[in-house]
Parts: sequence; C-alpha cells; structure tokens
Amino acid sequence: MQTATPVATPSEPVAVTAPPPARPAASRAEQLLHSYEQQIYRQTDRLFAPLMLVQWVTGIVFSLCISPRVWAGSESRTHVHVWAAFLLGGAISVPPAVLALLRPGKTSTRHGIAVAQMLMSALLIHLTGGRIETHFHVFGSLAFIAFYRDWRVLIPATVVVALDHLLRGIWWPESVYGVFVASEWRWVEHAAWVAFEDVFLVIACLRGAREMRERAAATAGLDESVDRLRASQQEVEAANRARSEFVANVSHELRTPLNAIILYSELLQEGAVEDGREADVADLTKIQTASRHLLGLINGILDLSKIEAGHMELDLQTFDVRKMVDEMISTIDAVVRKNGNTLAVTLAEDLGSIHGDLTKTRQILFNLLSNAAKFTHDGTVRLSVARCGGASVTGIDGVEFVVTDTGIGLTEEQKSKLFRPFVQADASIARKYGGTGLGLAIVARFCALMNGEVKVESPPEGGARFIVRLPAETRTPVEPADAAAS
Repeated sequence: MQTATPVATPSEPVAVTAPPPARPAASRAEQLLHSYEQQIYRQTDRLFAPLMLVQWVTGIVFSLCISPRVWAGSESRTHVHVWAAFLLGGAISVPPAVLALLRPGKTSTRHGIAVAQMLMSALLIHLTGGRIETHFHVFGSLAFIAFYRDWRVLIPATVVVALDHLLRGIWWPESVYGVFVASEWRWVEHAAWVAFEDVFLVIACLRGAREMRERAAATAGLDESVDRLRASQQEVEAANRARSEFVANVSHELRTPLNAIILYSELLQEGAVEDGREADVADLTKIQTASRHLLGLINGILDLSKIEAGHMELDLQTFDVRKMVDEMISTIDAVVRKNGNTLAVTLAEDLGSIHGDLTKTRQILFNLLSNAAKFTHDGTVRLSVARCGGASVTGIDGVEFVVTDTGIGLTEEQKSKLFRPFVQADASIARKYGGTGLGLAIVARFCALMNGEVKVESPPEGGARFIVRLPAETRTPVEPADAAAS
C-alpha cells in the first residue's frame, strides 16, 4: 500500500533583478568621443615633453658650434647666443614639459606647448643666423602640433610665428632672415606660407575628429545593442526562474491530493475485494492507474522545474555499481516483461564503485529501460554496464551504461529532438504508445548535472541504443557568483 507524501513547503518567491537601464546612444557617443580626445591629448602631450628638452639641448649645441666666443682685444668671453640658448631655451622648454607630465590632456597644456614649440623654432632660427633651412622647423612643428587633431591649437602657433617674424624683421632682420636689411612686408610672405600649411592641417584635424566621432557613434550603438540584449536576457532568465518556481510549487501541491486519492482507492479496493464486488475493484484499479500515471507526470515536471530553477542538488555518495544495478533490475523487470519482452543484463567484472548520485543514476537507468520496454513488443531489452576510459565527456575514467532494444527504431530527425521536454519522436507515437516525452529529457538533464553524457544511436538492424557515460567521481557544481547573489 502506498502512503501519502507530506505536503512540501513552497519555496521562496524568485527575486527578479531589474535589468540595468539602457544607456542613450547619443550621450554614450559623447562620452566615448571625449574619452578618445583625452587619450590623444595625453599621448601627444607626453610626446612633446621629451621633444621640448631635446630641442633645448639642440639649441645649446647650435650656439656652441656656430658662435661660441667673441674677442675684445686680449680678452674672450662666452657669446651671448650661448647664454640665450641655455637660459632662454630652458625658459621656453621646461614649463611646457612639466605641464605635459603633470597636467596631460588639459586645454592650457596643449596651447602652452603649441606656443612654446613655435618659440623654440624662433630661437633655433636665431641661433643659426636666420638660415632658410632652419625655417623648415616651423613647418615641422606645425605638423607635430596637428597630432592633437585639434585645429584650435594651430591658431596661437600661427600667431606666434607671424608676430616673431614681424617684430624681429623690424628690429633684428639678420636673426630671422639672415640679411641686414629686409622688406617690411616679408613677414607677410612667411605668414602666408604658414597659413597655407594650416589649411591642410586643419582639414586633417577635422577629418580625424570626424572619424573619432563616427567611431564613437558606432561603439555607442553597439554598446546600446549589447545593453538591450543583456536586459532582454535577464528578463527572460527571470521569467524562466519565475515559471520554474511556479511549476515546482504547483507540482508540490498536486502531489498531496493525488497521493491521498491513491491511498483511499487502495483502501476501497481492499474492501471491495473482501465483499466480492468485482465491478468496483475494476473501477478502482482504473482510478489507481490513472492517478499513478498523473503522479509520474507531475514528478517528471517537478524534476525538470528544479533543474531549470537551479534547485536540483546532487546527493553524492560512493556506491557499488553492480549492487545498484541488481536492485534496480528487480524493480524494472516487471515493467520490461509487460509487453512480452525479455530483459538481458551484462555486467563487466571490474565495475567497482563510483562516487555520484545514487538516486539519479538509478532513475536514469529506470527511465531508459522503461522507455525501451514501451516501444518494444515481444522483443529484447538489453542492459550492458562496463568501465570506460578517455571516451567519457569528462576525460576521466567512468562507467558506461548501454540500453539496447529491438523496438521501432529512430530516424535522424527523430534523434535530433529526442531529449527535448514534452517532445515525442512524432505525433503518432504519443497516441499509440502513450507517454509525455519527459523521461528522456530528465535523463539528459541528470547526465549533464553529473558531468556525464548521453547519446542515442539507431543500429541498422533496427531498434535503438542509448549510451550513458558517467564519471567515476562527480563533483558538486559551483554556482556562479551572480547566480548565488540573485
């Protein structure tokens, strides 16, 4: 006689974590653009820091090599150009170099570097006596400044060049043009050439800025899509957890009245047998059969719900494989023989023990054998158990269970959807053979839970072969940190 199962306490409601709000693409693009600009500003600032110091040293070398000393009678002294290179060059180079190291990326830093760079060009032109070759330093400096991709820094640089040529062209033309007398409008020609280069540099800066903006917009759009997908995924996962919790709770509540129905029908059946009421006995048998079928369906749904909700836990223990199979066979033997089938069992000698979940391993075999018996009539259902090596999914030694039948067999299309819940091989099977399609789905879930594998084959001679491999040592799965927190 079957006893009623106690009412299970409903599990706690699922805490649904609200997905993070999606970031607006426009504001995200502006943030990314600002980040790209700052990265370029800082890199260019740090590029100019050693360059300023190298130019300072270069200016000193120019002054020492070109006009190191001047004679006045019997006395000689260091030429003023040497002091200009040392003192004035340091005053021009050191402050922007310090700013580049201490305040990289600031607007004042890059504008200060732009002004200092052009002043250093002016100093080098002066130290070389206004040689035309040194004037190319101006154009090279403008090209370096354009590395910022900020056309605005070209403005103070151009103004410094124009003012330098204007003022020195008036008061000291030999230091900038290499001649003692120069046209008062010559500075305009030099400024025009600088402006001519500025046109191309401004275009390059604007193009670079546009490319950065397009890149930022594309990245922002991608980030927004990722955020939406992540939010959708979290909503789906939360809905699945809520659904699994609901199904688990309902299944728990349904099992109690079903067990009561089975219990009282057995009591009534005993009374009907004693009184000789054969018609009542037959009706009560139908009630028990239908109730047990429904109870099996609810148990299957409950197992799947627990797995999907992450509440299915492993009860790990070390057990003898041969003893487990012998005990399970005594239970399944009557089910296999009901359709006139023969049950054949082959056990290897070296099975030994494994560390795993005894109950779930037994249920895997029970489901496979009962499924084989359901689709086989007047045939043979065979169970073979042996040790397996590297062929297991875990790559370690384990045990291989093979269930073979001589039933209706499977097509390739049927095998592809065989382990899905509530799915039969085709619609006619459910009508002809019964079942819900949960048994094999539970087998697949239990195998995955125990780090094992299951696969199905349909031999040419007919029937089906299910192969289950379980590791010799199953470890308790570790929940991810975010799953545990939720």
